[in-house]
Amino acid sequence: MRYLVTVGDETLELELERSPDGSYRVRGSAGPELRVSTLAHDSGLVSLLVDGQTVEVQPAAGEVRFRQQRFPVRAQSWLERAVTRSGAGSGAQSKKLLAAMPGRIVRVLCEVGALVQEGSPLIVMEAMKMQNELCAKTSAVVRAVRVSVGQTVDRGELLVEFE
Repeated sequence: MRYLVTVGDETLELELERSPDGSYRVRGSAGPELRVSTLAHDSGLVSLLVDGQTVEVQPAAGEVRFRQQRFPVRAQSWLERAVTRSGAGSGAQSKKLLAAMPGRIVRVLCEVGALVQEGSPLIVMEAMKMQNELCAKTSAVVRAVRVSVGQTVDRGELLVEFE
């Protein structure tokens, strides 16, 4: 899965692939491939081994700790980025939830006429062997649900319409 990761002022495009041993192969557009494995997960702090060096990540606080320094960090998958952009416009565009990539609908969590709040989960979609929860970007009333469980959708396909 591809991610945009911002550490401090620098944004990197990374591709993550899970290895059979549970570690991850991380590749960026520049630099060598890295092997990352989880050492510990305790009270919201995740300790990672990145090519032999320990890095601590505190996702809830949006920070990375490395060599006794702290850096703000933000990660966003390409799917999340595309969904955010599809709902970020004004007018007709903000009244639609579109598929950011091809995939299969696993669950439909909304129904016609429902008032959904910003951040409410609407659709669970499986893409590239990962399940992704697509959420409402603003509070709205569901006008139409254009997909059903098990349906395969293409990128850009209309999933949900809002009033």
